[in-house]
Amino acid sequence: MQTENDENGQADNFSMDPQLERQVETIRNLVDSYMSIINKCIRDLIPKTIMHLMINNVKEFINAELLAHLYSSEDQNTLMEESAEQAQRRDEMLRMYQALKEALAIIGDISTSTVSTPAPPPVDDSWLQQARR
Repeated sequence: MQTENDENGQADNFSMDPQLERQVETIRNLVDSYMSIINKCIRDLIPKTIMHLMINNVKEFINAELLAHLYSSEDQNTLMEESAEQAQRRDEMLRMYQALKEALAIIGDISTSTVSTPAPPPVDDSWLQQARR
């Protein structure tokens, strides 16, 4: 019976002490804040970790399986040949490059050889307006 009274008395003392209650509340707030920070960090790291693991697995698969299959093919020189479509596109781009280069040269010649003259003063047509009246 005495121990129950002591425990109840201590519980009453703890709840009665406002400084201790403030400290407990401060610690509770700090722990809640810490846990929310940890929760946010974990939520941020989970997708990153999953993507990291997926990319590493794909990279290992490419290095192990696909490259081995690619190198085991009969003629590796045919793999490095340019396709007909790509060759045609490259030729078109070269022709366009040459045409644009010539156009820039022509524009450069025109702008350096052109002499600009100031615009003439406006025409005084006040005598026409007077004649109409």
